[in-house]
Amino acid sequence: MKHIIVFTSLVLIISVFSLSSCNSSKVKKENQKVETQATDSLNKAISLAYRGVVYDVGLQFNPGTYSVEPYNPDLVKYDMKVIKNELHANTVRIEGEEISRIVDATLAAHNVGLKVFFNPWKMGADAPTTIAYMSEAAKAAEKLREQGIDLVFVAGCEYSLFSKGALPGETFNDRMVNLAKNLQAAAIEQKQTPEMMSADQKLNDILSEIMKGVRENFKGKVTYSSGSWENINWDLFDIVGVDYYRNGESKEQYVKGLERYKKSKPLFVMEVGSCTYEGAGAKGAGGFSIFQGVNPDGTVIYEGGNIPIRSEKEQADYVETQIKLLDQAGADGVFIYVFAFPQMPYSEEKGKDMDMTSYALVKTFSKQDSRSQKIPNWEKKEAFTRLSNIYEELSHRNK
Repeated sequence: MKHIIVFTSLVLIISVFSLSSCNSSKVKKENQKVETQATDSLNKAISLAYRGVVYDVGLQFNPGTYSVEPYNPDLVKYDMKVIKNELHANTVRIEGEEISRIVDATLAAHNVGLKVFFNPWKMGADAPTTIAYMSEAAKAAEKLREQGIDLVFVAGCEYSLFSKGALPGETFNDRMVNLAKNLQAAAIEQKQTPEMMSADQKLNDILSEIMKGVRENFKGKVTYSSGSWENINWDLFDIVGVDYYRNGESKEQYVKGLERYKKSKPLFVMEVGSCTYEGAGAKGAGGFSIFQGVNPDGTVIYEGGNIPIRSEKEQADYVETQIKLLDQAGADGVFIYVFAFPQMPYSEEKGKDMDMTSYALVKTFSKQDSRSQKIPNWEKKEAFTRLSNIYEELSHRNK
C-alpha cells in the first residue's frame, strides 16, 4: 500500500513540477549545440505520422512474476493483425524482458506491415547488468534489421526510477520516495535540487555506456523513453522519446510542456493513456493508484474503500483528447499505453473487475472465465474503437 500511496503523490508532484519554468534543469549541451536536421525516413513531414500502441510481452514489475504469462506466439500473431488492420496503427512498441519474446513479436509485427520500436527492459537491474543486457538485445535487433525489418531500438525506459545507479535507493520504492521528495522541493523552490542534478548526471553517464554497446552492435536508429523528471542528453540518441501523460493540467499547459523536448530530431510520445473508471482521466499516469490489492475472495481493495464506477467512455475521451492535443503540438508519433494487460483482468462480478484500473485498450478475461482459453482472450473496449476511428482518419490524412 505504501508503494501506491507514494506513487500517487509522485504523479501530482511531477505534474506541478512540469508546469514550472525550470530551465536550469535542462542539459546544457542541448542549449549550446546547433543540430542538423535528420535526413532519414523519420524526418518530420506531418504530425503523428506514426500511430502506435505499446505491446507488452512480459515485464517483471514484481520480481519473479511476468506481466504476461504464459507467452502465446499464436495470440501475438493474432494481436498484431488486429493492431494493423482493425486499430489502424502503423507502429508498435514491443516491450519485455525476454529478448526471445521481443524477437518473436517483432517478426509477427513485421509480417503484417508494422514498424517496430524494439524495447528490451530489465527492471530492477544495476548499471553493469543493464549495459551487458542491452548489448545482447542490440545484437538480436541487428539480426532482424539485417533481414530488412523496419525497427528502432529503445535503449531504456525511465531508467532512474526502474533501475539502479542514478537515483539513490536499492528498491523501486526507495527510489520513488527519493524522487518524490526531490520533485516536491524543486516545485517549491522553482529550481532543480542538487541531488536531482547529480542523478541526471549519473543517468546520462549510464546511458552513454549503454549506447556504446548498442551502437557497436546495432546500426539502426535508437531512442530512449524518458520520464518527465529526467533531463536527458539527447545528443546520444537519434529520436527524442518521452512518456507524456496529462495529469490534470490544462490543455494549454500540456501542449506547452512538450516544447522542452523539441529538438531538430523526431519527437515521439512513447507512452500515454488512461484507466477505465470515472475520474481516471484527471489522474493520468496515476490512475491505477486507487488499486490497493486483492482480498482472499478475489475482490479488489480500493483506496478509501470505495469501488469506482467503470467508465469505458472516460478512457476513450482521454485517449481522443490526448491524440488531438499531441497532433496540435506537432509530435511525430505516439504510442497509446497499452494494448492488453492480462495481469489486471476483467470480471463481471461486482468488486472483482481489475480491468478498471488497467490502461489496456482491450479487456482480458480472467483465468476463471472460459473465454480466457480462446484466441483472442480479450474483448475490445470503447477506447479501442475510438482510437481505431482516429487512427484511420490520420492514415488518410497522412497519405
